[in-house]
Amino acid sequence: MSTALSYFIIFCCVFIILTWAAYVPFRAGLLYNGTVYCMAIGGYFAALASKTWHWPFWVCIIGAIVVGAILGFIPALGFSRTSGIVTAVSSMALIFIIQSVIRNIDILGAGRGISGIPKIENLVLYSLILVLIVAVFIFRLDHSRLGRAFEAVQTDPDMAATLGVNVKIISVLGLTISSALGAVAGAIYAFNMRIIYPETFGFSLLLSVMTMLFVGGRYTQWGMFISVPLLWGINKWIPSSLAIYAQIIYGVILIVILMARPEGLVTRKMVAGVGRVFVRK
Repeated sequence: MSTALSYFIIFCCVFIILTWAAYVPFRAGLLYNGTVYCMAIGGYFAALASKTWHWPFWVCIIGAIVVGAILGFIPALGFSRTSGIVTAVSSMALIFIIQSVIRNIDILGAGRGISGIPKIENLVLYSLILVLIVAVFIFRLDHSRLGRAFEAVQTDPDMAATLGVNVKIISVLGLTISSALGAVAGAIYAFNMRIIYPETFGFSLLLSVMTMLFVGGRYTQWGMFISVPLLWGINKWIPSSLAIYAQIIYGVILIVILMARPEGLVTRKMVAGVGRVFVRK
């Protein structure tokens, strides 16, 4: 397999998991932008653990999940008391906070970042395995009692509360799961690039993730398998002279999809129809 194809597959895995991390809070009606913040945490933890402590790949992944979940759980306690635009803006602020913190910590390389991250053999295979694991987890979550509680809160929080759903606990769980998944994406990203900078985890990355989520379809997990390769491939398809306008292209695509097809390319009705076809067979 060529190096270019390997990088493309791994990056697709990173963004699929990262988009799923954004998808989970949306299932509960939470406008959460902290997935990039958690990606930075997971990426820097994996880089530090593998380079300084010489942890193996899978231990780094597990450690990133734990650290991401813990550092996502703490602000989630506060976000459980907010909603709508307040959650969106407050969680976006976490991105800039984590960037500033990293730039002032020498052990994390400060503004220089961390380079020389150990190379992982079979990273393509490991990335695909992680996508499969997360896909099964999201599928089981969507079809569990917790997933139905998420949907009830998204539909009407007050009605969900009258039915016995603890809206605050659901919010905390959704944001904590999202944080853990974002950390996994960050760890894979760090091992793929073998160098990590605080500038990577900024608004442009958030825009990319939100575009992939809304284009694929924010009401189902399956649209990401279409939107991520298509949108990430923009940087490969367009001429290099236009590559600097990639974020503008993403912004235009996001606006168009929200106006023309707000449910995204893949809808629940479409997924249900495909499911019925396979059941008949």
